[in-house]
Amino acid sequence: MSADSRSSRSITLALPPDEHWTLHHVLLHRIDQETTADDTTVVDPPSLEVFQAFEALDAGSTQFSITQLEAIQAVLAEYYHSTIWWEGEQAQLEQLLQHVATLVEANQLLYPQY
Repeated sequence: MSADSRSSRSITLALPPDEHWTLHHVLLHRIDQETTADDTTVVDPPSLEVFQAFEALDAGSTQFSITQLEAIQAVLAEYYHSTIWWEGEQAQLEQLLQHVATLVEANQLLYPQY
């Protein structure tokens, strides 16, 4: 699958309201990390796909490209393994991460990269 088709093919991420909210919250926090950091040189800016995924989710869409889903998966994994205040949402993060990882894996099997 070419890079263009990976970023243009639309995949539905069906989420219950609590997972939708958790994903929205995590992506927004990741985007805000750079602007709220005391030392911005130690925080990598989020990828374009993270911004695009957040904008889509914020607009009420559940349609994402595979590259956006992979970016979502990476952010969720980072937060899931974090030792900061996300511990209260650990179970929801795990469920959401598993949901996204399953969708990414299924699409990678259907449309492998060349």
